[in-house]
Amino acid sequence: MLIDKQNIEQFIPQRNPFVMIDTLISADPKEFKSSFEVLENNIFLEGDILSASALVENIAQTCAAGFGYINSLSGSGEDQLGFIGAVSKLNVLHLPINGDTLTTEIEILNTFDKINLIQGFVYNSEKKLLECQMKIVLA
Repeated sequence: MLIDKQNIEQFIPQRNPFVMIDTLISADPKEFKSSFEVLENNIFLEGDILSASALVENIAQTCAAGFGYINSLSGSGEDQLGFIGAVSKLNVLHLPINGDTLTTEIEILNTFDKINLIQGFVYNSEKKLLECQMKIVLA
């Protein structure tokens, strides 16, 4: 694990109650991986079911943590903000429930200047819950 739950907010711009990532498991210039436990106080729970918008936000925050971690290794000392430029090819297969632990995997498909095209997948164990592509623009 690269970043634990106690330090994740140092790498993402979101603050509670909008934090949808617990740990950054791995990060390199082509892939990021994170984990997130769905808890009963999550603002995106509808009954016991976590909404699809929370999963999309989880993908975006995994990107933020991954890019933030990679940037911290460069030693520049400057924080980079990222913005979602577009979400496409969204496919919601299943939704998680309270108590599930999610694993999110990001593949960086293409980079042009400060625009990154990523493919994100959210899993509960081996079960794929959601996949999409995003354009992430780094400022």
